[in-house]
Amino acid sequence: MKVDNDIETLFDIGLDHFNADEYDEAIKKFSEVLTKDPFHPDAQYYMALSWANKGKSGKAISEFTKAIEKDPNDTDALIGRGEVWQSKGKRKRALADFKKALGMDPDNPDYKKRVFDLEEKQDAV
Repeated sequence: MKVDNDIETLFDIGLDHFNADEYDEAIKKFSEVLTKDPFHPDAQYYMALSWANKGKSGKAISEFTKAIEKDPNDTDALIGRGEVWQSKGKRKRALADFKKALGMDPDNPDYKKRVFDLEEKQDAV
């Protein structure tokens, strides 16, 4: 049981760094968590967000993709990756991620708006 507590403590430290906009330190802690528990439910996602917040879209997409591969129903990771795709001007890829998330949670108003907004932009192009 001690290992689980150690992992959660590391994750909490990483989250503290993340919340303080200390993304390099957060990434280090989330990496440590994932070394000890490759399937930690939140470490991959927050590592991806940290990379995105640092403006490293390639690394962010890679980490979001890893999170999605570990849990294909992770709508947060799909939305996160879609946001990064959108920021890079990759509307079709963003729309695909947003639609997949919406398919899993069809009543989510945020997901509906994201899909609608991107479909509107595609129609306008």
